[in-house]
Formats: sequence, structure tokens, C-alpha cells
Amino acid sequence: MSVVVLGSINLDLIAQIDKIPVAGETRIAQGLLTSPGGKGANQALAARRMGAEVILIGMVGDDAFAMQALRILRQDGVDLSHIGVSRQHPTGLAFITVEVGGQNAITVIPGANYELGAEALGRLERILTPQDLLVMQAEIPFEVIERALIIARRIGSQVLWDPAPASPQFPHSLFHVDVITPNQTEASLLLGTAVTDVRSAKAAARQLRTLGAEIAIVKLGAQGLVWATAHGVFYEPGVAVQAVDAVGAGDVFLGALAARLDAKDPWPQAIKIANHAAALSTTQKGAQPSFPWWNDVRKMIK
Repeated sequence: MSVVVLGSINLDLIAQIDKIPVAGETRIAQGLLTSPGGKGANQALAARRMGAEVILIGMVGDDAFAMQALRILRQDGVDLSHIGVSRQHPTGLAFITVEVGGQNAITVIPGANYELGAEALGRLERILTPQDLLVMQAEIPFEVIERALIIARRIGSQVLWDPAPASPQFPHSLFHVDVITPNQTEASLLLGTAVTDVRSAKAAARQLRTLGAEIAIVKLGAQGLVWATAHGVFYEPGVAVQAVDAVGAGDVFLGALAARLDAKDPWPQAIKIANHAAALSTTQKGAQPSFPWWNDVRKMIK
């Protein structure tokens, strides 16, 4: 059994600042970090550190950024044998502004990620088995996600989809997944209704199920999360930590969730573990370097 991630690979350029600037405003940052990132790579690393065997399918450019973007994944044992190399586009980049308290704003340049296509889908079809979990996001072309869903359904694999960055133009077919995991901002955009608290998140989770998702999870940051299934709607409270950087926390949640489901943990336990893993990741700066290991999360819960 494996967690197979089809998704983006980026290098993150992270500016630390007292307050995220508004349109037309210039502010001076206190520092700059470079860190491997991309939602696909992040979720692959998070799943690996939480105990899963992980295969990443993606694209990088033929450039120096690629080595930096893949460094931690390679170091931690993610299977990178299905990564393609683009001769036309550079490795994806993300410009991230992080303010005191951990909130962030992100601009993504997809680069090679948007070159994912038939070759990557062919790799997916060759390696995916009914026992595997397929994890995807939305930093790759919509049509690739749609085709991957068809492949996964035919094979009988479960699909976990993070609809981020969210778009009101998502085809309806993308909602027909086993698990969907937007945060409150993404859920608001997808559904056209404000999601600000537990009550509105519960309504959003129910609505996401009517669009096709078997299980809908709406993340509320420090407020926790809600999740809806055919058996009802449930609430998992937030985990109190001293957050310094929330970049990648949503990716840690999905990667950890996939890993624990792959390990056959019951749903309530997998949700709780993933929630704690995401919270723990916010206590350090940067994305991938902050991702926790399973033993650290287990100690935190105990």
C-alpha cells in the first residue's frame, strides 16, 4: 500500500514581514527564506513523515531550482522515480509573504507544473493499485485532475482532493471524490457563501457532500475543523500552539490524513492526528522543514 501524490513541485521564496501589504502598499520585509514547496511535494513529504510509503508524480524544470525543490523529499525517502523534467518551463516558484502570527499570502508561478499531462497520467495508470490512496490538489491543470479521477475510479483507489488554490470555475466532476479538504476561505469561494465559524463550516461541509464528495472536511485554522459523512457532521476543536508560520499547514493536514488512513487508523483518530500534525507544523518557520514526524505528533497527542 502507498500514498500516491499527483501534484505540484515548487521552490518557495518566503518573505517575513510585520504585516502583509494591501494593494498599492510597499512594506519592508525582515528576512527571506528559501524552502522546497508546492502543494503536491508538501503533501508527499507530510505523508512520508507520518509513516506512509509515498510516490510523487510531478514535473520540474531543467534548472537549478529543481535540485533545491526535491532535496528534502529525496533525503526523507519519497519515491521520486516518476518525476518528469520539462525542457520548456522552469521549476514552479511560490512567492510567500508571512506576517507575525503566521498568516500568509501566496503568489504561485506554476512553471513546469502546468506541463503535467499524458505522460504523468500514464505513469499513474501503471503504478496505482486498489490498495493505494491518490492525493491531488489544484496547482496542476484541471483536465489532468479529471483524467486522474477517471483512472482512480476504474482501478478502485480512494481519492483525497485538496481544492487549493480554489476556483469557482472548477468542473463539477472534480467534486466527485472520496475526500475533499478545503479551508474556510476556499469553501467560501467554491460555494459562494461565507464560511467563518463552526456553524457555517458545518453547512458548507454538508453542501460539499451534495456536490459529490463522500466525506467533506472544512478546515478553520485555530478554530479546528468540521467533517461531514453519510452518518452526520462532526467537529474537531483546534489545537492550542504558539503559531509562528502557517505556510504548509493545510498540506500537512492532508498528507498526515492520507498516511494515517493508509495505516488503517479509524476516521476519528486519523482526523485528530492530522489536526495535531498541522498545528505542530505552525510552530516553526518555513514549509517543508517544519513538517513533523509521526513520533513527534504521537508524543504531542499523549
